[in-house]
Amino acid sequence: MIWAALILAAGVVGAGVSIWQHLGLSARARSWATAWNRGGVGEDVVLIHLPCISALAITGSTAFGLVPEQTAAWTIIGGLFLLTCLVYPLLVIVPTPSFIKPKWYRESRPKKKRTAGKK
Repeated sequence: MIWAALILAAGVVGAGVSIWQHLGLSARARSWATAWNRGGVGEDVVLIHLPCISALAITGSTAFGLVPEQTAAWTIIGGLFLLTCLVYPLLVIVPTPSFIKPKWYRESRPKKKRTAGKK
């Protein structure tokens, strides 16, 4: 029971950090979006890894430690846990979709110049 509570607390802290970075209301919260991190590991950690690991910790600890076995809540939370286990590997393989990226991040990206086919 203690381990489940500690994992739940870690998941809640991770989710809070993820939300704070995603909102980007301060310069420190947006520091992950520096030019050298764009499209790289920093983007993946903030937009994919940390939210998924936090969701996995929250649902897993709740499903297996805090909810009594004979309730409908166990089934729902266990299903969310399994869904997270199935979706997470797909998110790591597939490039980060633009709808996951915050609006401020998409707007701050340098625009690609279109080259006209003029001779």
